[in-house]
Amino acid sequence: MQLLNNTGYIVLNILAFTLLLLFAYRAIKSFDFSRMGTGLFLTGLSISFIAGARFFYILFYTEPEWSFLFEPVPYGFSLYGGLFFAVIFVLAAFWKKKLPVWYFLDSIVPGLMGYVVIGKIGCFVNGCCFGTPTIMPWGISYTAGSQAYQYYIVETLNNLDFHKWSVYSDLIHPVQLYESIIALLLFLVALALLRKKSIPGLVFLFITGAYSLARLGLLFLRANPEMAAYYYLLPWLYTAVACLCLWLLLQRYIKFYKE
Repeated sequence: MQLLNNTGYIVLNILAFTLLLLFAYRAIKSFDFSRMGTGLFLTGLSISFIAGARFFYILFYTEPEWSFLFEPVPYGFSLYGGLFFAVIFVLAAFWKKKLPVWYFLDSIVPGLMGYVVIGKIGCFVNGCCFGTPTIMPWGISYTAGSQAYQYYIVETLNNLDFHKWSVYSDLIHPVQLYESIIALLLFLVALALLRKKSIPGLVFLFITGAYSLARLGLLFLRANPEMAAYYYLLPWLYTAVACLCLWLLLQRYIKFYKE
């Protein structure tokens, strides 16, 4: 189970979520939503994000205990799951109202990436989602009692009898900061693309595909959860999302230039 070591984790995630809602509110104002409709939409978006984040965590990062889905605790979330479910909610809501969804998704992308930037700094502060050992000069050391310390000390002791030759580094990849930096770059790219008149959906599809590929690469620098039943499916999920984005992007290009 993921432990909460720092209140900064909560503060940063609240700040990140507020940023996401601000971008969503700004985007939804372009549509004919009543004040109540806007409130209901943002509430549904919030619930979808939290539910998706908890669902993905249970499914991919721990032994499935579905009763934990409703536990009111400020840990045990998967950021990608939250983003995934939030997008599904947006698609469903706009399909029901028969509204052009691509404009909204393009407009909300900076908020999604902004959440990653701040949220992953929160993970770094808390010590969760840590990386694998490294000898690179930018590797970070983990403190005694931290999640990384417990993970690698236990792993070392469990493997001493079988792999006496193994060398365990006291430095690990700051994989949370890697993801935060990548998300910041994608955030800036999204803002730049939004200033240009581009094909509807291009910003969302390009950024989502690029972020999914980044998650795929970072997966190999992150420590594997100890009791994750379906963790091995994550590479396939990231690859599938990236390929779907590429396919839809090509379809959008073909349709746009034919018209």
